Amino acid sequence: MLDLLRRVSEVLETVVDPEVAAWSVLIAYTAGEGLGFNRAFLLLAEEDRIRGWFGVGPRSRDEARELWADLRQRGILPLDRLREPDLEAVEAERRRHAATLAALSHDAVKGCGVWQRAFIGRSHHPNSCVRHWAAVLDSRELAVVPLMAGDQPWGVVLADNFVTHAPIYHDTLEAAETLAHYLRAALERTQLLLRFQEEKRRRMLAEHATALLDTARTLAHDLKNPLALAGGLAHEMMTAPPADREGFTRQLGIVTAAVTRAEQRVAELVAGLASRADGISLGPVEVGALTERVTNAFRPLATSRQVRLLCYHPGRPLMAAAAIPSLERCLENLLSNALEALGESGGEIQVAVREDSGWVRLTVADNGLPLPAPMRVDPFAGGITTRRGGSGLGLASVRTLAEAMGGRVEYDEGEPGWVRFTLFLRRWS
Repeated sequence: MLDLLRRVSEVLETVVDPEVAAWSVLIAYTAGEGLGFNRAFLLLAEEDRIRGWFGVGPRSRDEARELWADLRQRGILPLDRLREPDLEAVEAERRRHAATLAALSHDAVKGCGVWQRAFIGRSHHPNSCVRHWAAVLDSRELAVVPLMAGDQPWGVVLADNFVTHAPIYHDTLEAAETLAHYLRAALERTQLLLRFQEEKRRRMLAEHATALLDTARTLAHDLKNPLALAGGLAHEMMTAPPADREGFTRQLGIVTAAVTRAEQRVAELVAGLASRADGISLGPVEVGALTERVTNAFRPLATSRQVRLLCYHPGRPLMAAAAIPSLERCLENLLSNALEALGESGGEIQVAVREDSGWVRLTVADNGLPLPAPMRVDPFAGGITTRRGGSGLGLASVRTLAEAMGGRVEYDEGEPGWVRFTLFLRRWS
């Protein structure tokens, strides 16, 4: 008996499926080298009902003879099957006993759980639950092994010898009680694991949904920059059309490029939502050329607002580890914020690219209004904006993208009258 308990406990230590746990213990009930019952069933208490949950063993005497003859012919010992549970066999066993388990279910759960110890029940037992089970199973003697949670019924194991009519001894009942306690502990453990896994899955889904929402909000915010640029230039062309065809064509090309960038942002949003991609693919990017291209796109709008827009970068290429769309979005956000800070009164924006040891520094500075006090604590926190209808996501997006590229962004107002944001990107080597 001690060997049986050891083998069952070793199996239950690794089981994570409640049905496999029930199958394993009920196999120990019915195996010839186990407790030797002909069949066994587990019923679990659910609110005001005790429900048949799992069963093992033959359904009829004819089926018993066929099953046992097959096991003998193939030399199979049921307990050996516990080492590697066959999930298909477990599922087949559950389906095979579905009708019997449904018939064993009983509504009077309180009347079915007033016992503390295992006992033998018969058809004339005073308890209605026992009489019901004995009648359903057509059992002369029925081992009833209660499972209690304090003074409340938790479940019950039923087992009998409806084919062999072998007597049920007291020692067998005690062993059945011990195995039933093992089963309850295993079921509570597996159910706890399942609840934990479900909670983990829900938490991951919630975190994933939050991340996707943040991505969508950030990209939606980023759409404002190219669209605002296109709208501003279109308005400028309407109010003060260029005098020559070449100037008109040049500004129209800038508007078209801004709209194209907006379309690219939408494509990035759709791709991000579809693929659930979390990472950014980095490669060598020539920061000076990219900076000049994006700055030139903003130049007509800056000129229309009487803003002097300057761009400095070395004559030689400076390669940084970055992603072109992400770096463009960072620079567009910083330039858009600088233009908003200057308003309609004019001023100056300086964009500079420099080398700093193992870093490439991209700085955007303006001599507009300083940041409001709430933003100076952490300008990149998000949720604070100085723009009417703004989302407060621009600088937060810059930090997120910079960190995703392995860099960082810093803010300072060390030089009187200037607000400066510096993006640090790692040199590509």
